[in-house]
Amino acid sequence: MEGKWFEASCSGNIDFLHDAVRGDGAILQKLHSWGTTDTPLHLASMFGHAEFVREYIRLSSISAHQLSQLNQDGYSPLHLASTNGHLEIVQFLLEFGKHKSAVEELCMKKDINRRTALHSAVVTGKIDVIDLLFVHCPDVAKEVALHQESVLHLAVKHHQQEVLEFLIDQKLGSLIQDLLNRGDREGNTILHMATAKKQLQVRLT
Repeated sequence: MEGKWFEASCSGNIDFLHDAVRGDGAILQKLHSWGTTDTPLHLASMFGHAEFVREYIRLSSISAHQLSQLNQDGYSPLHLASTNGHLEIVQFLLEFGKHKSAVEELCMKKDINRRTALHSAVVTGKIDVIDLLFVHCPDVAKEVALHQESVLHLAVKHHQQEVLEFLIDQKLGSLIQDLLNRGDREGNTILHMATAKKQLQVRLT
């Protein structure tokens, strides 16, 4: 990425964004045709520049597929925003996909570790982001990560007790029994993991 774009994206410089689009109406589309690399959207999503992200999406004509493309490290803008707890940016990205199929493409996109944005939010304990992702795409809770780890496996593995209770008590609904009994690649359920770690008290009711 050109140095000026890199600086503008990392700092959230909206004036630069507007000037660039006035100079070349197709510039944002071009930035997303460079292949597997950081786009301005990746950087602004990672650093939490919500207004830059909103304007970028408003001014662009990129598709949901382009919006969810992975950077060189294997993460989409939604993964980066979810990991870092940038709730407003998560909202903007999901609002882009007003049609159900586009929202699903964004939410179901897997990163380098076969994790969805929901998995990323679980690992880092971002409950408000988890809640929002469930609102837009509850089916994403069925997805498993690289080692066949469910959202519950990841919550236990990364010592996210509050997240674990939130998922069990408020979010998983009819999925709860299946996820409680589901084993990871090694056949371990979350009860096996919690017992082995001797660190988490798993509430089942």
